[in-house]
Amino acid sequence: MLYIEIKAKKNIFPGEAKKIIAKGCVIGVITAGTISPKAKQLFDEAGIAYAEKIPKTEFMPLET
Repeated sequence: MLYIEIKAKKNIFPGEAKKIIAKGCVIGVITAGTISPKAKQLFDEAGIAYAEKIPKTEFMPLET
């Protein structure tokens, strides 16, 4: 089953990108933080779409 992975991390670096790619079923990554240039390159090479700096409120309920 293919899916989009949501990360509420400050940064995604190449090590994390490689772990995501190795899963073999991720077609996209959304993060509230940033994605390093090298991690973006790895995602591009693996055919994985990505979006960064998406506010957590877009995919998580607000805590009260």
